[in-house]
Amino acid sequence: MKLSVNAMHMMITLLPFQKRGLAWVALAACCFCSLPVESADFDRVLWTESRVVGFPDPPPPLETTQVFTHLDFPKPMSVTALPGTKDLLVHVHKGDYGGPGRLLRFTPDDPSSQLSEFLVLDDIIYGVAFHPDFQQNGFMYVGCNGRSAALDKVCTRVLRFHVSRTAPFDCQPESQTTIIEWPSNGHNGGDLVFAKDGMLFVSTGDGTSDSDANHAGQDLTTLPGSMLRIDVDQPTAEKPYSIPTDNPFLTIKDARPEIWAYGLRNPWRISIDTKTGDLWAGINGQDLWETVQVVRRGENYGWSITEGSQPFQPNRQRGPTPIVVPTIEHPHSEARSLTGGHVYYGKAHPLLYGHYVYGDYSTGMIWAAKWDGKSVTSHFLVARTSLQIAGFGIDHDGELLIADHGSGLYRLVPSKQKQSSDFPRLLSQTGVYESTVKNRVHPGLIPYTINSPLWSDGASKERFIGLPGDKTVEFQTAKSWDFPDGTVLVKTFALPIASRNNGALTRIETRLLARQGGEWYGYSYEWNEQQTDAVLVDASGIDRKFDVRSPESDGGVSRQTWHYPSRAECMVCHSRAQDYVLGLSVQQTNLDLQIDGHAVPQLERFKQLGLFHSAADKEDAQTKTSSVEKAAPFEFSTSFHEMPRLPKPTDTTEPLETRVRSYLHANCANCHVKEGGGNSDLVLSFATSLDKTRTVNTVPLHGSFDLPDAKLIKPSDPMASVLLHRINQRGRGQMPPLSTSVVDREAVKMIAQWIQTLQIKPLTHEDDSTDASQLTP
Repeated sequence: MKLSVNAMHMMITLLPFQKRGLAWVALAACCFCSLPVESADFDRVLWTESRVVGFPDPPPPLETTQVFTHLDFPKPMSVTALPGTKDLLVHVHKGDYGGPGRLLRFTPDDPSSQLSEFLVLDDIIYGVAFHPDFQQNGFMYVGCNGRSAALDKVCTRVLRFHVSRTAPFDCQPESQTTIIEWPSNGHNGGDLVFAKDGMLFVSTGDGTSDSDANHAGQDLTTLPGSMLRIDVDQPTAEKPYSIPTDNPFLTIKDARPEIWAYGLRNPWRISIDTKTGDLWAGINGQDLWETVQVVRRGENYGWSITEGSQPFQPNRQRGPTPIVVPTIEHPHSEARSLTGGHVYYGKAHPLLYGHYVYGDYSTGMIWAAKWDGKSVTSHFLVARTSLQIAGFGIDHDGELLIADHGSGLYRLVPSKQKQSSDFPRLLSQTGVYESTVKNRVHPGLIPYTINSPLWSDGASKERFIGLPGDKTVEFQTAKSWDFPDGTVLVKTFALPIASRNNGALTRIETRLLARQGGEWYGYSYEWNEQQTDAVLVDASGIDRKFDVRSPESDGGVSRQTWHYPSRAECMVCHSRAQDYVLGLSVQQTNLDLQIDGHAVPQLERFKQLGLFHSAADKEDAQTKTSSVEKAAPFEFSTSFHEMPRLPKPTDTTEPLETRVRSYLHANCANCHVKEGGGNSDLVLSFATSLDKTRTVNTVPLHGSFDLPDAKLIKPSDPMASVLLHRINQRGRGQMPPLSTSVVDREAVKMIAQWIQTLQIKPLTHEDDSTDASQLTP
């Protein structure tokens, strides 16, 4: 028999959802096995019908554009104007949020200006503040974190330096003077700013990596977890500063007199409203909430009794004053690592005038809020970006600068985006489907499968690649592939809804990840009950409840909440740290499809369809002088078995440890990798050796959840392993933290079995310490 790809495609889409998996595999396989089909029948069908173009929502008023592109800023944290000059100072660091830290200087108005080192410290630099009389005394104050020689501990501290008062106004490193320091090795705060009255505010985090392990947030006898206020102009015989007489806790026994306010987890960037004098702080949350606070005298902001306005550890000892709710609060569906900003009084953006402008490191969102002294009277989204926003600065003209931790400095400019009146509000209008009524996708969309899928609360999934016209994908072995503008990646979810289709699989959602203008955007469509079409979900997302067939539940049915993600939430996981596309990489798609005894490499199928070009091909195409010249056909540089491959977690013929590591890679490593959004110090990517993951016999940073002798992974003891505990629960502390309400029971069993097999090797020397390199499965 001879069938065209189009004909087979149509036949498969007529099958029930639950029977299509192997059928798609068969379609992929028949191109390369010995079935009697003609190769010409397998030419790629071009997809030119996409209508996923434009934007369904009113666009925010501004967007970002990179500036000073001729300069290389390694890991920028923030930017500060150097008074008395035309220069800017950019705070950069080596990486991994440690020293050395550097202040790099350049002149923004001079296109030929190069970066020069203004100050280099062994510490990481968090903030810079110039004395109100800087023009006369040349005092510059630096907030930083590193090892203190005096205390022989890792500390956050404030250092003072002198900057010469004659051109070229160089910093004098030998003038370094320690003003104040305290032990802190986690959430360190470390930003600083002078108030209008000349007092110096200094932010302190709770001093631990997570969950306020030292219970400092509500403890006035210790500096961490607070906002400090000191007078650096009136040193005492004992200290290079004094305590302002109007600080709030001077009469409370044993309270540190430097404290101005408390109950702060990690104030990441503080600033003063230059007109009103209000002190603003962006505060990193932990499990569910990010907050912004106007910090006022004597107030308690709740950490770690609360996270924002929500309970966190309500049974802990409280401080002496009532808890105050946040000025602004964002759930983790909108923000994951909030970065404080500035109240704007520039001229370029009148709509921002008098507003506090701030953003988020993980989602790249930027907002503005106006405060009237009692409440927020205006609050709106300013820009959607893909930046990792580490800090904001104000230049010499009063205009905002944004420090992107990944690439450099940016400014806000008017948005070129326009809301699209014809953006498809129905899935049937997207061009992805030939017929939503018959559930038949366009034949130009390419089905694919992966080795290690993300757990999606038991849903079955179908996946497709939609490439525009004859465009191709830049193949890369080590990371996700680079897709052209116009790409639409499609994933449809189905659950066995008890009241529909006799309990068979029912489509509930189709998600699109679309690229345009060099950026990725996520959209969710909710299928109707009749299964004839799906409707675009609002930007904020929604939750629905379904009665789902579940053999493990009483009566065989369980009530399940399905979460349709918000637009912002889509990009929390599809982040820059993961190159935005999660499942389309060599390690995920490098698999053999077994059909009628034939091993069919999926990657070979993609190649035969003409999906790939190499980076070299792209460069060659840019230098071609004739339309006749064409790049050579794409060829893999190595065999499939030599390429990376994630084991299938469900394949019991694979070693148990590799199955577990593959599962953790797919479900956890999108955040828990270097530069990811996870706020724990662990790395769960599959390529990282177990002893480098920082998990085995590691004390948990997010609390022990009352587990005895808890470790992230405790060999031979699943019940004391916090990693397993968090995967095995839903609610506070659950992992993954977003978009799941059902525990993956099979994964829990697999991980528990693996932890049980981990043993400690007998020690061969007197050192009785244990590290992961001593483990053997």
